[in-house]
Order: sequence, then C-alpha cells, then structure tokens
Amino acid sequence: MFRKYCTMYICFTLLFIASFAKTVTLTAANEQVTINVDHVNVRSGAGLTSSIIAKVKKGQTFDVVEKKNDWIKIELSRNETGWVASWLVKEKSSSTSSNSSVSNGNVISNATSLRIRSGPGTSFSVIGVFDKGKTAQYLEKSGRWIKISYSGKSGWVAGWHISKTTNTSAATVNPSTNSKHVKIIYNGTNIRSGASTGHSIVKRANAGETYTLLDTVGNWYKINLENDKIGYIAGWVVETSGINSPVTKPGSGLYVKNKTIVIDPGHGGQDSGAVGTRGTLEKNITLVTAKLVYNKLRSAGANVFLTRTNDTYISLQSRVSTSHYRNADAFISLHYDSTSDRSASGTTTYYYNSLKDSPLAARLNSSIAQQSNLRDRGLKFGNFHVLRENKAAAALVELGFLSNRTEELTINTSNYQERISQGIFNGLALYFK
Repeated sequence: MFRKYCTMYICFTLLFIASFAKTVTLTAANEQVTINVDHVNVRSGAGLTSSIIAKVKKGQTFDVVEKKNDWIKIELSRNETGWVASWLVKEKSSSTSSNSSVSNGNVISNATSLRIRSGPGTSFSVIGVFDKGKTAQYLEKSGRWIKISYSGKSGWVAGWHISKTTNTSAATVNPSTNSKHVKIIYNGTNIRSGASTGHSIVKRANAGETYTLLDTVGNWYKINLENDKIGYIAGWVVETSGINSPVTKPGSGLYVKNKTIVIDPGHGGQDSGAVGTRGTLEKNITLVTAKLVYNKLRSAGANVFLTRTNDTYISLQSRVSTSHYRNADAFISLHYDSTSDRSASGTTTYYYNSLKDSPLAARLNSSIAQQSNLRDRGLKFGNFHVLRENKAAAALVELGFLSNRTEELTINTSNYQERISQGIFNGLALYFK
C-alpha cells in the first residue's frame, strides 16, 4: 500500500473490550482457538497490563485452558500457558461426540486410554484408565464431565470422549426442539443472560457457530450453551433452521437510533486518491459508499453527517473537526486500497487507539468481511491523522483493491456497494448494541 493519509507503522495490539459487568471465569472443556490475525501477543494475565510472554501467528491452533470475560487462556506447550484477546481468535469445539443425552444406563469410551479422575476436571488426580471400546455404568454428570463405575472403581471422565450405549434416557433438551437451531452470522455476536439488551453478556459467539434453539421469547431466542447453560440471542442477528415463524424484526436499527455518526468519504477535489486499473477514482467511489451508508443510518434514526457531500477537497483537520463539532459517537473514514502488487485483494480495518477505537474497528471488520465476500485482511494499527487526532471512537476501512483488475470490477457494481454499506451499518449496530 503506497497511498495513505500519513505514515503508517503496521503492528498489532490486543483488543480491549471494556466491561463493567461482574468478572466471569469459565473452565473450557475440549475447546480450541485459531489465531485470526497475522500476529497476536500472548500475555501472562487476562488484560493489556499483563506482560507479553510470546507471539503467535495467524492460522495457529491452541487448546483452551480457561476463559475470563473477553480473554482466553491457551496452552502454548505442555508446560506453558498464556492469555489472548478473544476478538483476535476464532473459537471452535474439537469434540467429535456429545454426551448431552446421557443421563443413565451405560456409556462407552471413544478415546484410547481415557483417564479416570477423582473429580470433574483436569485439575483432579488420575485414578484409573477407561479403555477404548469398553463399557461403564453411568452414575452422574457435572457440566461436561461424567462420573462412571468401571472395573470396581468410580471416577470422572471427560464427557466429550464417551457416548451412550444402552438403556439411556431421552435427551435433556426437549426432543421437540432438538431439530431447531440458530446459526450465528456475525463475529462477536452477544449472547445474554436474558431476553433483552439490558441483561449481561454471558458469551460472544462467532459466525458459523450453531446452537440448539429451546424457545422463542418475544424477538429473542432461548438457546442451549455448553455445560447445559442457557443463553438468549437477538432473533435478527441469526439464521434459523427447523422453525416455522422465525423472528423477522430488523432490530439492529434500534441500536443506532439517536447515535451521532460521522462518515468520512476519503479524498476529494484535487486529491483523487487511488486510481484503478480501469480508471476508477477512489474519491468518487468512497462518496458513493458514504451516501449509501448515510441513507441506511438516517432511515434507522441516527444523527449522521458526511464530511463532504460532493467532489470537494477537505483537509484532514477539517474532517476531524467535524467529528468534534458534532460530538460524534463514532467516526468512520471510507477508502479503497491500491498497491503495486496487482494480485493483492481484500478488505482491511484500521484503528489507532486500542482502548478507544478497537472495539468499533473489530465489529466493523467482522461485519464488512461477512458482507463483502472478499478476503478478510483483518484488523491493523494505523497511524492516520483522522484516527490519531480524533476524540471519538474512530476507524478507517479499506473496502477492496482498485489496483486489482477483478476486484475493481466488483467494487463498481451496485450489488457490492449495497452489501458493503450494509456491512458498515451492521458493524455500527453491533458496536452500539
């Protein structure tokens, strides 16, 4: 990338998601995370003030040891653990079977030499081995751990490594709802303790995750979480299966209503910005995108302002001044990328201040990636004037490469412009939610 507002130092910092809710600590069971950005700092504790003990790369996968609010403790090696920010990783379960329906009868081991422990967790001592293919009597359940009687001993085994055999009862979830599921469509979707935004967040889910749907409560779905816990999720931020009348309320608009948002179409006037391989001027296409975002936000009741409404040159300081004058709740600068590497492609979201800006940038990035169908280049630090000097939460988004001949064609379609503007709108709604 050769054209930007000011000199950029590329680096990554951990995202800090401020929360005044009671600290929640969970012990993970058979979960893994995959690093979702190029480089992530691993820290000695669950916070930005903790020291950096290691760095991990995009694509690496680690076992989860523990979760605390928006931080995840991972196992780096057999004797070393550390904490990473949950917004920089993708969570997944590595289990191959479920014990949710085991409540009595017999169980069978699916793992070679499954350890039997004195209590329901890896911190308890090993008292025996449950051999693969062997059968044991089910005694009781605690979270995802199962107490068994085997070879004259009783103890606890990891439930995700066993399955039921005979004389087991029906699933603990009502069978009539077992075929009903919700699928998360946005990274960072909040799952709450009750059916409203006033309830505390119990988990943040990522796109593609699915949960069993237990009930519909107004415009919210009651869902089954891990360890037989219950959560609630807004019906308008998920896809459903097995339900005849899904929630259709476009509720995301509720979150931007009365919020003051400044949209900054990059460049303008004598500053054309990047020039595409087919002659597209960045200054023109950013204005097209900005007006679409503007219309969506206005329709939802937001107080929205553009730093420019036509092909006019606006200084960087004037753009920031608009944000300050309007007392903006959020500021978004729109751009399209260019580089000498004609194969480069995808969208990128930049932030300057990890405390002030990164929560907004994270939600914009996940929503834009969801809508654009282009390569997700992730979150990056950007030392740009419009971010650095801004008092409001601010992000700068690069919405595709004009230097890529194929991507330039895509960018200029009305379909792409509609989808990308919707992605920005969705990201803002998630940020204010």
